[in-house]
Amino acid sequence: MQELLSRLGMIQKKLHQLIEEKKTIAQTNKDLKRENERLQRIVSIQNETIKMQEQKLKVKEIIEATLNPDQELSSNKKRELKHKINEMIKEVDYLINQIYQNH
Repeated sequence: MQELLSRLGMIQKKLHQLIEEKKTIAQTNKDLKRENERLQRIVSIQNETIKMQEQKLKVKEIIEATLNPDQELSSNKKRELKHKINEMIKEVDYLINQIYQNH
């Protein structure tokens, strides 16, 4: 009987240890999820910033090409600049249409 009670005590002790370990793991998991979400937001902001900087660079290149017509551009660069200008024109057209639709 004593041996049974001793085993039961050990099982209870082990059970309490497992419960505490589970709580610790659950809290760690929660913290890691929170950190993951924070890092995903940072990556998203950085990606947006990169896109904005790329657009600024293309606009700058367009302006430089316009101000320096003597500057020789590669055919790829010309194609890129034309594409960017077309994108910008489409965006302006879209915004103008939105303004007229809202009035």
